[in-house]
Amino acid sequence: MTTSMPEQSPSASEEDLTDLLSEIRLLLPGTLLLVAFLIALPFNSGYTRVSQFDNAVYVAMFLCAILSLLLFAAPAAQHRLMSPLRDRAAFKRSVNHQVIIGLVPLSAAITLAAYLVISDVVSALAGAIVAGIVALAIGMLWWAIPLSKRGG
Repeated sequence: MTTSMPEQSPSASEEDLTDLLSEIRLLLPGTLLLVAFLIALPFNSGYTRVSQFDNAVYVAMFLCAILSLLLFAAPAAQHRLMSPLRDRAAFKRSVNHQVIIGLVPLSAAITLAAYLVISDVVSALAGAIVAGIVALAIGMLWWAIPLSKRGG
């Protein structure tokens, strides 16, 4: 016997969309700040002494941060261009997918940032260890725990 998920009432669906938009409002400023910092970093005079490997880490981190910023900002542009929304439920599903996809490169960017900072301040080995711990923490807190408690 299979059981289906109960249909959400329109007010519950609206509440979900409001919650989702609030989450984006939390993610967007931090991601924007990370991108702004990363844009300025190579123009710092000390950046020229970065190794080729660390430069590759920086480029990967920058691209991950930009991608997550684009995914987190997209719903605002889409909403404005699609207004008035004809299918709010479809829009909510699309935004939800964009946010989840955006968390993947953000996870990578934060992990790479931990590596880059610690490897420069302490050592490459310490940077790798700290990055591994950060990746594990993100994996558990952002992915494993929520997915294990997911209904349905």
